[in-house]
Amino acid sequence: MATTTFTGAVRSENGFKVVSKNATTGVFTEQINSTSSGVLEIQKVATSGRDNIVAAGTTVGANNASLGTAATIFNITPNAHGSGIANAAINTFVTKIGGDITTTILVDLHGGLASGGTADDVIGTDGGAANAYIAELTSAVNGIPYLIEFACLEVPTGGDPDINLVCSATGTTAENAAVTSGTVLLNNGDLTLGFYAEADGGSTLAALTKKYLYLTSGDATEAAYTAGKLVIKIHGAAFDFANG
Repeated sequence: MATTTFTGAVRSENGFKVVSKNATTGVFTEQINSTSSGVLEIQKVATSGRDNIVAAGTTVGANNASLGTAATIFNITPNAHGSGIANAAINTFVTKIGGDITTTILVDLHGGLASGGTADDVIGTDGGAANAYIAELTSAVNGIPYLIEFACLEVPTGGDPDINLVCSATGTTAENAAVTSGTVLLNNGDLTLGFYAEADGGSTLAALTKKYLYLTSGDATEAAYTAGKLVIKIHGAAFDFANG
């Protein structure tokens, strides 16, 4: 059928589909499917040319398909935070725009977190919960890290206001314990409203095979938090070949 132009709305009771036909096999492939329930589905492919939505893991580097086929991917599934961080206290988002992958971690300290009884102890779910890391970074999901950002949108109260960011190759450290072989990424001091800091991630995070991020308290204040909202961003580069 040749191209048809309509001057009015095109209606269908059972959905609408845009398909392509394989010239050799004659097989039809659905590319856009608008269902009768109002859901619009776009095919997730990783081939070549104009395709710009790519399924995770379809090329070298999960979520990081060729820059020529997938410049932008929203809603990448992040790696899970540790069991020692209450779900109510954290939200994590990963997006890719161009070759840049941004991991955004929102921490609400009042969501069940507490600081420890010794300086540099891990902040996590009160009661010494194990695996109290706020993020696990991998090159496949988060790219190769090059920049770390940290901001305070609500001053921490109750627990210790001196909150630092530490990385480790070990993900089992518990709340109210020292990070195993930890490397301090940001030594912030007492947080104030509007506090912002950044640090080079290449010389620290990029050098670790496994990258677990922890929040630690600068002073000995063993208490639950009653307020405190933090934003942490990790910027990573997505490369076509192996992605690090």
